[in-house]
Amino acid sequence: MSPAGRYLFVYGTLLANANHALGALLRRHATATGAGSIRARLYIIADPDDATNAYPGAVPSGDREDRVHGEIYALTGDPARLLATLDEFEHCSPGRPEPYEFLRRIVPVDADGGAVIKAMTYLYTWDVSRARHVPGGRYAEDGSKVT
Repeated sequence: MSPAGRYLFVYGTLLANANHALGALLRRHATATGAGSIRARLYIIADPDDATNAYPGAVPSGDREDRVHGEIYALTGDPARLLATLDEFEHCSPGRPEPYEFLRRIVPVDADGGAVIKAMTYLYTWDVSRARHVPGGRYAEDGSKVT
């Protein structure tokens, strides 16, 4: 696996403070290395299958001012099983209908402290015209603290 394939950048449901079961799984199979950001725009997407649910999606941006903030993890051991589970959660696993809602891609991450690393992340691919843009690029699980 390439060095970039050993790092994962998360910005939403998998954040440590989101207290999601898959975030806990991530932390059992990875080591947090710090905070960082990617050049993207953050949106809150209304779940088309559940009107009471919404989740974040990062869309790449050409604007240097657009940033999505999150956490960087170094994957430990053999990450294939963890990534397969995360791909299923993010609706981009084999057997899911295309086009996928999210795609796992390698992106440059500006780590707090100045380093730039290559890491995998899940980027949103569907239409965001009805989604709520989060100008500050920070996600909070309960939705009330998005800044």
